[in-house]
Amino acid sequence: MANTPTDFFSPLPMELLVYIYSNLSPKALLNAWGARNKIHQRAIEHVLFAKNEIEFYSSQIKVLTALSNSRTIINNDAEYLKQLTIKFSTKVKNPKLSLSDQLRGMKLLSTIWQVSLDTTLITSKLNNPDTCRRTLDCLGALSPALGKKTLAAFVESVISKLNDPDWLIRKDVLHCLTAMASTLDKEILATLVKPVNNKLYDEDLDVRRAAMNCLAAIVPALEKEALTSLVESFRDKLNDQNLTVRQAALNCLAAMTPTLEQEKLAALVEPVTKKIYDHEWDIRQAALNCLAAMVPALEKKNLETLIEPVINKLNDLSSTQAASNCLAAINSALEKNSRAKIAELLKNQLDHSSQTVRQAALNCLTTIVPTLEKETLATLVEPVLNKLNDQKPDIGRAALNCLTAMVPSLENETLTMLVETVTSNLNDEDLDVRQAALHCLRTIAPVLEEATSVNLEAIKYNLNDQDWMIRQAALICLEAITPGLEKEALVTLVESVKNKLNDPNPLICQTALYCLTAMVPDLEKETLMTLVECVVNKLNNRDSEIIKAALNCLKTMVPALEQETLATLIGPVINKLKNLSWSVCQVSLNCLETMTPFLEREALATLVELITNNLHASSLLIRQETCHFLVFVLANADHDVKIMINSSSPNTGEALLIQTVSDWIKQIYNVPNQAEVTSLSEKEALQMIMF
Repeated sequence: MANTPTDFFSPLPMELLVYIYSNLSPKALLNAWGARNKIHQRAIEHVLFAKNEIEFYSSQIKVLTALSNSRTIINNDAEYLKQLTIKFSTKVKNPKLSLSDQLRGMKLLSTIWQVSLDTTLITSKLNNPDTCRRTLDCLGALSPALGKKTLAAFVESVISKLNDPDWLIRKDVLHCLTAMASTLDKEILATLVKPVNNKLYDEDLDVRRAAMNCLAAIVPALEKEALTSLVESFRDKLNDQNLTVRQAALNCLAAMTPTLEQEKLAALVEPVTKKIYDHEWDIRQAALNCLAAMVPALEKKNLETLIEPVINKLNDLSSTQAASNCLAAINSALEKNSRAKIAELLKNQLDHSSQTVRQAALNCLTTIVPTLEKETLATLVEPVLNKLNDQKPDIGRAALNCLTAMVPSLENETLTMLVETVTSNLNDEDLDVRQAALHCLRTIAPVLEEATSVNLEAIKYNLNDQDWMIRQAALICLEAITPGLEKEALVTLVESVKNKLNDPNPLICQTALYCLTAMVPDLEKETLMTLVECVVNKLNNRDSEIIKAALNCLKTMVPALEQETLATLIGPVINKLKNLSWSVCQVSLNCLETMTPFLEREALATLVELITNNLHASSLLIRQETCHFLVFVLANADHDVKIMINSSSPNTGEALLIQTVSDWIKQIYNVPNQAEVTSLSEKEALQMIMF
């Protein structure tokens, strides 16, 4: 039977649609979901909610939020929404998510499952002078889990403390408002501008910084009228005698630029450009950063007036990087011919008699490389390569760094030519040049497979260099190369890298652990088992950086280890919670998070009791990491572990947060379980009637 036009345009099978969308990025999936019909949307949802990588998490939240708010998209199919929500609930358990992201996900789950969060404990403590600071900390951290109305109810009480005589409370109020800003409505944010703006001139530096950060968070949501008055206020402050005020004004203007009209921006170009000549280096940097933020919205005529003054600042050692970043922003906004002209101008400076000028030109080329066309890049390779023969080692190093930046955009033929030249620099007399050559090879190898095989032995040879910095660079190079190696080649490296764990220099041992961590996912179980003991031994090292590297290596190993082996690791890792270094405790908690799914209930209960005590630690970062760990445990319904806060009145914001959310999280994860039980009961009742 002949195909009719209707047959030709009939919908594609779901399996084929899923295949088509399966390799798209999170952003591309989200864009496709918003632009397609319902059949395509179901296929995209199938792909999106099958992803476990955290880069897809934000898109998952946006799609599920849209479906729950407008259920006609799924034809009011409650069962479909339920199943999608259950899938998403597993994503929230990912230990790699930040606490903020975990709470955002739980807020969505609680909305769909209709589980409310009780905030009466926070309300009661906010106006108590003895508990005010910890409550502000808690409210700021908890804000991703709260709805707009709930947060709005707290705003007045929080703002009232902006004039507290205690500068620590004023600072905490601003941090809290910053955290709340992304959730509050525009009308409420507009009321915050004046009181927060006044804090830019607070007598305390930390309060002024907090006010600047808070305004930067508020600004994107403001209406034009509010923005206009704010712009004039900041413009007047560009010439203030106080360095901090000038810097705050520039940083706030930079934050505001995406929301300003071209006319307003054009009027700011001249006063901001003048600040790149300020006698204070940090003002010059802030001005260049502000110009870089303005660039995307400026017209061509304004952009071209910036090129010369910004290029001149390349030779100002205190502003070279900021000037390079600004020029890169300008370059990306220009037309092709103009971009080529800037590259040509910098290329001509490579032969300047001044070393400072040559080095600045190379550093700037390194920064603008991503904005250049392949044809332009091709004209730069040879002149940059020639700088490897410069009499000044710093120029050779800068040239290698520039070539490293070019690698992703070069053709294979050019890369193959580069390999030999760069490899020859592994024998350079200058340490920095040898180190830069290794970093360059590290970048080339994953792009060009042949480069890996050609240079593997040469890189491996440098593991025994007399200079520790070269040994370290070789390990860093191998760390980058290993993901692209065949298993046979990888196995030949393991022993050499493992031997570096006994290097007399602690930095080499630390870097070797990083290298082994990169190898772990591709190693066979037998090879992996040979590494466990020597990595565990490093937990007894005196150097906290080595301990952290060993913990991270063990964390990567956990999914591949047998239950018996895993059981032997728990004790040594728990012991690290007693370490005097807060950063070691933090990494220990990260490692234990990875282990918890494999623990028996009794072992987990003991661990949770021990870790809960860290909610009262003196270190903020340990308290925050403990909070993250406990939220992760609570989110896993299978654990069913009780968290007991010792004090009836928690003495930290983190303890108050856990006390507030414990029952809420359990209820969220019990809803689908209860629904499943109800469903089974209905089926059993039906079977009894039938028989």
